[in-house]
Amino acid sequence: MKHILIFLALVTQSLCYAQDTIKVGNTTLVAHTLIDSLTIPWDLHWGGDGWLWFNERDGNIYRLNPDTKEIDHIFSVPGVFQSWDNSGAHAMALHPNFPLEPYIFTHYNYDAFGSQLVRWTYTASSKTLVNPTLLLGKIGGNSSHNGSRIVFDEEGYLYLAMGDAFDALSAQDPNKLNGKILRMTETGEIPEDNPFPGSYTWSMGHRNPQGLVFGKDGKLYSSEHGDATDDEVNVIERGRNYGWPHVEGFCDQPSEMASCDSLDVREPLFEWTPTYAPGGMAYFDHPSIPEWRNSLIQTFLKEKRLTVLPLTDDGSAVKTAEVSDHLIQKYGRLRDVMVTPNGRLFICTSNEETNGQWVEKDSYDKIIELVNPDYDYPAFESELITTSEEVAAFPNPATGFVWVSLKSTHPKITVDVVSSSGDVVKETELNMVFPNLWQVDISELTSGVYTLICQSQDAKGTTKIVIP
Repeated sequence: MKHILIFLALVTQSLCYAQDTIKVGNTTLVAHTLIDSLTIPWDLHWGGDGWLWFNERDGNIYRLNPDTKEIDHIFSVPGVFQSWDNSGAHAMALHPNFPLEPYIFTHYNYDAFGSQLVRWTYTASSKTLVNPTLLLGKIGGNSSHNGSRIVFDEEGYLYLAMGDAFDALSAQDPNKLNGKILRMTETGEIPEDNPFPGSYTWSMGHRNPQGLVFGKDGKLYSSEHGDATDDEVNVIERGRNYGWPHVEGFCDQPSEMASCDSLDVREPLFEWTPTYAPGGMAYFDHPSIPEWRNSLIQTFLKEKRLTVLPLTDDGSAVKTAEVSDHLIQKYGRLRDVMVTPNGRLFICTSNEETNGQWVEKDSYDKIIELVNPDYDYPAFESELITTSEEVAAFPNPATGFVWVSLKSTHPKITVDVVSSSGDVVKETELNMVFPNLWQVDISELTSGVYTLICQSQDAKGTTKIVIP
């Protein structure tokens, strides 16, 4: 029923939502609602398919075309536990090479005191998720303080920001998963170069981080909730300690000095006191808003605003005098912010949760776009295919599904899968999913080397794949 209501809202909503304007130097920005009637959207991501992907705290996953407003309900994660407060489905991320590597990662509570990280496979033909793989289980959970965010570095390692789940001392134990930034391979293994042998811990001493983003030159930034004071923005460094629960914010209290020295605490770039409750964070460096280049964009829940934190050229400090707040009290609690490769900026609200009960209701939760109407945003162009070969397969080796590219002008192809002994083990006709891309289900095939014979009305080619 909920999905029907969302569809009806999209059909009947006015094409002219009330707009808010923001004056930024010589640039005037316009904020407008892209979609409403949502329920606590948590994580926004841009897909290689040119769609905006997001999840809701109840486990629903959607993809939204930001131009046509077409929306697809992809999946409902089973077994998501929601408490009276804040637990539920939190971090979601697409594989950095999505959809050629069609994996979606989700972190969610499965009961009152437990959470887990699961990888799913996206099937483009049926637009759903299959083959759940548990990457990290039995993570501490609670009614709140569950974090979380997921990002990938350029080498493909996964970073997961985890809250302390109200077990503050766990944040100081590198062998426990809570109160950390965790680092692992995309299959859930501990990298050999992690700072603590046999541990997922990349950094420790975090209370409840909900912002996590890479900036220029591979710098990793995080933002986290303080207790009654000291919300923080940090540069995350390998093996460093960020103090919680012994140090909050800067090392500026006599009671903190001993811990600051003994733990070698890395002080934050910036802090807010009293607390603002930071949500998701994005890095912005695009000519669409020249005044915001090389900045962190931070959403806030409690203070219901968007904050821009300009960075120094090397990204190691915030230009404090240039920090600015926007959209104050305009849309309620702001949970996440995302920047697309062509400079569009999207924000989601989080008003339907317990702490949003005092926010005036206005068509439930929203996704808002913030744009510069005077900037000519380039149209999305798929860059999925980088090979010059007539036919190619991705990923390779492959399990479950494999993408086939064929230089064809026709939307349908036939694919014969031939074993190493020369037997045709699968014959299928496929419709194009993305430009010059077709997805082949190989889940029933055993390990080995196979030849794919691909043919359309105007093209034909063969390629080999390995199924491990």
